[in-house]
Amino acid sequence: MRSVLIVGAGPAGAATACLLARRGIPVTLVERGRDFERVFRGEALMPTGLDALRQMGLGAALDALPWRRLDAWRVFLDGREILHVAEPAGSELRVVPQPLLLRLLVDAASASPSFRFVPGASARDVVRDAAGRTCGVRVSTPEGESTLEADLVVACDGRASTLRRRAGLALDRLPESYDVLWFKLPAPGGRPAERTAIQIFASGAEVALAYVSWDGRLQLAWMIDKGGWRALREGDWMAALLRLLPAPLAAHVRACTASLEGPTLLDVVVGRSPRWSAPGLLLLGDAAHPMSPVRAQGINMALRDAIVAANQLVPACSGDGDLDAAAAAVQREREAEIAGVQRLQWREVRGQRWARERPWLVAPMLRLAPLLTRRRWFSALWLRQQRPLRFGLGDVRLRV
Repeated sequence: MRSVLIVGAGPAGAATACLLARRGIPVTLVERGRDFERVFRGEALMPTGLDALRQMGLGAALDALPWRRLDAWRVFLDGREILHVAEPAGSELRVVPQPLLLRLLVDAASASPSFRFVPGASARDVVRDAAGRTCGVRVSTPEGESTLEADLVVACDGRASTLRRRAGLALDRLPESYDVLWFKLPAPGGRPAERTAIQIFASGAEVALAYVSWDGRLQLAWMIDKGGWRALREGDWMAALLRLLPAPLAAHVRACTASLEGPTLLDVVVGRSPRWSAPGLLLLGDAAHPMSPVRAQGINMALRDAIVAANQLVPACSGDGDLDAAAAAVQREREAEIAGVQRLQWREVRGQRWARERPWLVAPMLRLAPLLTRRRWFSALWLRQQRPLRFGLGDVRLRV
C-alpha cells in the first residue's frame, strides 16, 4: 500500500484526504493553521459542489451544518432593479461555513486508522530522493523543522502554493486583474424573498454583490482595481461603495458602520499550471488552477478535483500502479472543465473591463439595458449562459 502526504486542508486537500483514507490508503494531511478559522474562506456551494459531497456519502452530515439557500438573482443598475430571476428547477445554491465543512471532512477521514492529521505545520520545501523524485516535504512547526515522507505528495496549498514553486512548476496567469473587498454586517429587514436572493449592483464599470449568509448576516463584496485598496483607503472609500448601492441598502450600510466586519482584501489570482504534476508530486485545487471568485467556483471545482484524484490514486496506491501516470491522468481529466469554467468566469467580468475602457459608451448602454432585461427571453438566455457555472461542463462520478 503506497502512502500519500497532502499539504493543505482546504476543500481540495481535506476532501482528497477523506476519500483516500476511507479506502484504506495511508494518508497524512498537513495544515498550516491550528484550526480552520481563516480570515477569508469561500462559502457558496453550487450544484456541482453539493453533488460531490453527496457522492462522498456526506449528504446527511452536510445538511446538519448551518446553511442558507439562495434561490434568486437580482441585478441593480445605478440603484434601480433591472432583473429578478429565480434559480431554475433542479438547481440548489447553498452557503455554508467553510470551517465547519472542512472539519466535517477531516472528521470523516479520522474515522479511518490509516489517516493522520498534522495541524500547525507549514510546508517549506519538497524533499527529493537521489533520482530527483519528490519523496516528502520539509515542514516547520513551533517545535522546529522536520521531514515527512510519502510515496506521493499532493499539494493543495492554495493559489500562492509554496510546493508548486519549490517543485519548479509554473503558473500561467490569466487576464483577470482586480481585487475584492469583503464585508459582513447585520442583514437589513425586508420580505423573505429579498433575503434569499443574490444581489448584484452595477454602475458604469463598478460592481458589488451581496447576499444574506448562513449566519443571518449580510455578506457584501466589492470589486476594485488591482492594487487599488491603498488609494481608496486614503480617501472616502465608504462613500465610493455606497454610491453603488440602492438607496435603502446604502442607508443600512451607513447605519451599521460601527458593526461592520472588514474590509477583508482578497488578492485575486487566476491562472492554470501547464503541468499539474512532477515525479512524486500532484497539484490540486487552487495550487493547480487558482479560480476567480465569480460564481464561487473555487470550492466547487476543488471538490470535483478530489473525486477525480481519488478515482485515479486509489487503484495506483492500492496495487502496483504507476503513481506518476495516475497523477498525470488527473490533469488530463480535469483540465478541460477548469479551462472552460475560467473562460466563463472571465466573460462575467469582461464587461466591467470593456466599460472601463469605453466610458463614452456606458451612458447609452445604461439606457438600453432595462429595455432588454424586462424581456422573458433575456432571463431565459441569462440562465442558460449561467448553467455551466452551476452544473459544470461534464459529469464527474466517484468510481472507487
